[in-house]
Amino acid sequence: MYWDKASSVPSTLKLEENVLRYLRADDRIVDLGCGGGRTLAALQAAGIGRRLVGVDRNPPSLRQAGQRGLPVLRADLVDLPFADGAFDVGILHAVLTTLVPREICRAVLVEARRVVTRVLCVADFLQNWDLPYYQARYESGRIETGEPGSFLVREGDTVLYAAHHFTMMELSGLLAAAGFRVAYAAAPRVRTRSGKDVRGVVLAAVTF
Repeated sequence: MYWDKASSVPSTLKLEENVLRYLRADDRIVDLGCGGGRTLAALQAAGIGRRLVGVDRNPPSLRQAGQRGLPVLRADLVDLPFADGAFDVGILHAVLTTLVPREICRAVLVEARRVVTRVLCVADFLQNWDLPYYQARYESGRIETGEPGSFLVREGDTVLYAAHHFTMMELSGLLAAAGFRVAYAAAPRVRTRSGKDVRGVVLAAVTF
């Protein structure tokens, strides 16, 4: 799998100020798909969270986070090594976009709900049909993946992985099916890892 072998898993997405308001100093926080630990380090520096843990499956990124003194471990997001309700807060930044087909996305959200008791913070990408580059990707991607909004990411002729951009309705529905209700959402302009300026989404979803 690409994410097991990639040299890194960089993300340009950050915790937005209005989402940070849902976090508390004494929260137990798990960063699901933590990469090199940028978000964990920011929370640590801000004094947010009495327990911080990061989970990823990419060894180079985990080594990077470990070298920064951050508590991280390697695990699959559909089978987390934590007890039910082990955390108050979960974070998913630029992770859902990599979960294709949709059944994997659903499984990750259900597992997140199992271990999170209060709020899930999400930052990801919405569909950008107004941009010709992405319009072409969505049209060819629907044929190749069978899912609207999904597309294949290539390097030359090699397929690296499949990605997905959401509609807000679709994302809200997936969260609701897993046991989360969107309490706050915004659609800022964000940068992708390849440097493109697109419409993203940041949200806080509370449990029910």
